[in-house]
Amino acid sequence: MKAKGIAQLTDIDLTDASIYGTKAVNLARAISLGFSVPNGFAVSRLVGVVEFADIAQDVLDKLPMPLAVRSSAIKEDSANKSFAGIFETELGVSTKKDLLKAFAKVKNSGLCDYVKSYEGMACPPEQVAVLVQSMVDAEVAGVAFSRDPITGEDKVIIESNYGLGKSVVDGIVTPDSIEVLYDGTIKTFIGRKRKKIKLCKKGICEQTVDVGDAERCSLADVQIAKIEKLAREVEVKFGFPADIEWAIDAMGELWLLQVRPITTI
Repeated sequence: MKAKGIAQLTDIDLTDASIYGTKAVNLARAISLGFSVPNGFAVSRLVGVVEFADIAQDVLDKLPMPLAVRSSAIKEDSANKSFAGIFETELGVSTKKDLLKAFAKVKNSGLCDYVKSYEGMACPPEQVAVLVQSMVDAEVAGVAFSRDPITGEDKVIIESNYGLGKSVVDGIVTPDSIEVLYDGTIKTFIGRKRKKIKLCKKGICEQTVDVGDAERCSLADVQIAKIEKLAREVEVKFGFPADIEWAIDAMGELWLLQVRPITTI
């Protein structure tokens, strides 16, 4: 239900990108197409920090903790520019105080030097919508491309590490890289992944990966097959070569966390 400048992802349609940003709209579309996406809300770009304070408790009451607070800027995840890793994301949020701080940080992250360097100008807060979603307590997570992001070759490329995908997206480790060719051939390159990020009492924390785990692939063959299938299905259903973020929880369920066009081919 849409109210007070906030909408559940299930209530957003394709015409809402100018209000809730392309990232939110793509996740809403993914839900409508049957993909597993964490439950959450999108907060309109027109809702400021003061206005959000009035609805923050309602958000907390309706979503299982902990939460991820992410940007969904109007230009973000577009066909021409991805802004990958440029805007702020806050993870492991579980109190109203922390939610308000996270919202303000994400809302104002378009003013940072990274955005100015990438875009050539700042992105004002009124151009940044905000996503608030329940977090997946990932055992392994990362990104995947439905095509080679450089050449456009028909193969799925997966990058993964133990724990939350933040270690992969933020470049904290060199993740495992798996290439799956159209004929099913798998090429695996073991990364340097002695660290992982997990949920903890303080929100998120960095942990050491056991030597044995670090020296083997973080994904089993059956998991690789599921992620490959997901990436290819996203490309078919969305109609463009896709760059996705994914996570697998302790029960083995594969979650789709983000969908955007590959902009580097």
